[in-house]
Amino acid sequence: MLSRVADAVFWMARYMERTDNILRALRTNYIASQDEIQNFDWQLWIDGLGATAQKTDVKLAYREALHHLLLNKENDTSVITNIVRARENARSVQDYVTKEVWQSMNDYYHLIRDKHTEYLLLHGDPVTAFDNLLRESTLFYGTVDITMNRGEGYTFLNIGKYIERLLRSLDILELKLKELETNDNEMVQWKYLLYSLSGYEFHTKFYRNTLTTESVLHQVISNVQFPHSVFYCLLRVERYFKNLDTISLPEHYKELEFLLGRALSNLRYGMPARPTVEGIKPLIESTRIEIKSLGQKLAGFYFGYS
Repeated sequence: MLSRVADAVFWMARYMERTDNILRALRTNYIASQDEIQNFDWQLWIDGLGATAQKTDVKLAYREALHHLLLNKENDTSVITNIVRARENARSVQDYVTKEVWQSMNDYYHLIRDKHTEYLLLHGDPVTAFDNLLRESTLFYGTVDITMNRGEGYTFLNIGKYIERLLRSLDILELKLKELETNDNEMVQWKYLLYSLSGYEFHTKFYRNTLTTESVLHQVISNVQFPHSVFYCLLRVERYFKNLDTISLPEHYKELEFLLGRALSNLRYGMPARPTVEGIKPLIESTRIEIKSLGQKLAGFYFGYS
C-alpha cells in the first residue's frame, strides 16, 4: 500500500472517531447544563477541545457554544470540519474503501450541512440533532465492519481509530477533572463523565456499586473490558500493529513495538492501586506524551512524513 493511501485511511478513521467522541461528550454536557449543573462553563470545553476563533470574556449561551463546536467552519476542531476532512481523505482513496463506506460518509456529510440540523441546534431540540448525527456515526462504523476487507487499509484504519479514541478519553477525563476544581460534587461529575464515554451502564453492571472516584478512574484508564478505556484502546493498537510485521522494515517495526510495549507497561504498572484525582494527573500527561511520540514515529516510518 502506498504511504499516502495509508495516511489517508489512518486520518479518515481519526477524524471520524474524533467526531463521534466529541458528539457524545457535547450531548452529555448539553443535558448536564440543562439538568443539574448550575452555571455550566462552555468556554472550558471550547478551550479544552482546542477550538479556534471563539475567545471571549462573555459567558457563552449554550446554543451559541453548540453552534461553534458543531457547525462553525472557521473552528478547526468543529464537528463539521472533522467530517469534511474525513470525507476528503475518503475521496482521495475511493479505490481502497468500499462504495458503501463512501456512501455512508457522504450521507454523514450531507446531514451535518442540512439546514434542519442547524435549526435544531439554534432554535429546536439539540438532543435530536445529536441523536441524528450519532446514528450516522454508528452506521459508518457498522458499514466499515461488514464491508471492508481485512487488508492493510483496515489495519491502518483501526490503528488510527484507537489512537484517537485513547486521546479523546484522556482529554474528556482531564476536562472533567478541571470541572471538579470549581464543582466539588464528584458523583455528578463522574456520572456525566461516564455518559460522555458511553460507560455509565457498563459501570453499574461491572462494578455493582455506587460511583466512586476509584472505580470510575479504574474504568476509564485500566478496565480491559471497557471499549473506551485507555488501556483497552492501547491493546487494540498493539493488536493491529502486529499485522504490519511482514510489510515493515525490521528496524522500524522494532522501534514502534518497543514504544508500544513501554506505553502498555507504564499504564499497567503506573496506575495507582487506589487512584485519586491528583494521583492520576501525572499518568494522564505521561500517557499522552508517549502516544503522541508513537504517532510521530508511525507517521515518519509508514506515511512518509519527514
